[in-house]
Amino acid sequence: MKGLDTPLLVSLLRGESRGRRLVKKLGGEELCTTVINGFELEAVARADPPRGRDHRVAAIQRLRRKVALLGVDARAAEIAAQYAAKHPEVRTPSLNWLILGALEANGCREWYTTAESRFPTTSRSVRVTLVD
Repeated sequence: MKGLDTPLLVSLLRGESRGRRLVKKLGGEELCTTVINGFELEAVARADPPRGRDHRVAAIQRLRRKVALLGVDARAAEIAAQYAAKHPEVRTPSLNWLILGALEANGCREWYTTAESRFPTTSRSVRVTLVD
């Protein structure tokens, strides 16, 4: 299973070449993201100007039918806390640790993100791949 971070999901929703190229490259792979990333997408879609809001929300709902949403449960939180405690030098938002925990707890093997996300690369089992 391959995971997509919020900036790449936004790129895909906007029809940008970066998102399209990545999905084409991953063709046939099971794709996932987390409920945290789903929240971020919804929040952005609903906070933007009212004009087009229904269209943006509908696009997110279509995307959710194609991309598995991984939850954050007690196991994911435990994994996240272990990594955060072991790597205090990694300056990343707490939500990124929770995303990493959810990915690892649910068997995601690779996470596609961008450099500006400052996603931790400390996982034992989730490879983090930066996309330009």
